[in-house]
Amino acid sequence: MSELANNDMDFPADEYRARLHRTQEQMAKHDLPVLLLHQPENILFLTGFYTTGYFSYHALAVPRRGDPVLILRDMEVPAAHSTSWVKHHTVYADAAEPLPVWLDAARRALDGLGLAGGRVGVDEHSWFLTVERWKMLQALLPNATLVGEPRIVDHLRLIKSPRELECLRAAARQVEVGMRAGIEAIAPGVMEREVAGAVFSALVKAGSGMPLSGIITSGNRTDLIHGDYSDRRLERGDTVYFELQGIHQKYWARLMRAAVVGSPTAEQQRIAETILRIQDEAIALMRPGTPAGVIDRACREPLLASGLRETYTNRAGYSLGLNYRPSAGEFIREFVPGVEWVLEHGMVFHMLMMAAGMGFSETVLVTERGPERLTRMERKLFSVL
Repeated sequence: MSELANNDMDFPADEYRARLHRTQEQMAKHDLPVLLLHQPENILFLTGFYTTGYFSYHALAVPRRGDPVLILRDMEVPAAHSTSWVKHHTVYADAAEPLPVWLDAARRALDGLGLAGGRVGVDEHSWFLTVERWKMLQALLPNATLVGEPRIVDHLRLIKSPRELECLRAAARQVEVGMRAGIEAIAPGVMEREVAGAVFSALVKAGSGMPLSGIITSGNRTDLIHGDYSDRRLERGDTVYFELQGIHQKYWARLMRAAVVGSPTAEQQRIAETILRIQDEAIALMRPGTPAGVIDRACREPLLASGLRETYTNRAGYSLGLNYRPSAGEFIREFVPGVEWVLEHGMVFHMLMMAAGMGFSETVLVTERGPERLTRMERKLFSVL
């Protein structure tokens, strides 16, 4: 614990070392002497290193044995010292032609480990391993064979540790504070932007980190599935749609709710109650060993049968946890037609359902006793009179 007290690491070093050990076990099973990782969430998961500076090149070299090496812009070394337990760094400075300098730092890191030849597992799925960077790596590592790694760290992130669950519970409390503040700010004539100001102020005061934005739309703008807030002024009878997140130590909890400016009509109330009933029944099925396809059908088929949607092409839920902006989910496990994976104890999902300008969602933990809603706000259509 003394290591944690002396810097800005989110977890004690033993938590990160346990994650590294599990990663290296999987590397041995897949005959991978070294991984070269670029996905920010996976670098953060193994090392604790945090920066918003991924416009520049950052990576992590993970040998099958021993400690990893962070590949960093030299400006980020203080952040690495502060946030990470990893002590080995390979750094580079800014240059007129940055790409060769960036990727040569990766080559130097692998060479320093004695692993610049042979099989090198790379995260081909990462948004940050561009085609340009991939080609340069191949040119700089003529004796290596770059192979796609089987998303080792991604899959390890699916099962949350007790410490990770503490972060998610804190994030859930934060997002509820932000949601209540947004609902309380609703009134005829108020701009969406003013509602957003109330939400973000409440989130920061509650201890949450901030995403790039939040989804706050109203009236005829509620069909913008990822719409930002605007200068539109709320009118009586409007539906106001929120999709917000609390962020605690980079762990996200997400929550959707809908509210009406004034008293809801009978039709608005019927729509909300239908969505909530279908979603409640689907969430109740979320137990270890349940096929994901069962959950997906329990969301999709009744909503289509209700007539509230003519098509249902989006995912009904997705795994959630350690997220890096702008990503709002893990993109590892999703509820869509045809999925074959099964739910496991310790998985966390954002379960969402939208129709007719309304949306409701929960952050849900799968436990041996069944589903646990980490977000506990009232499940109803709110009205602000």
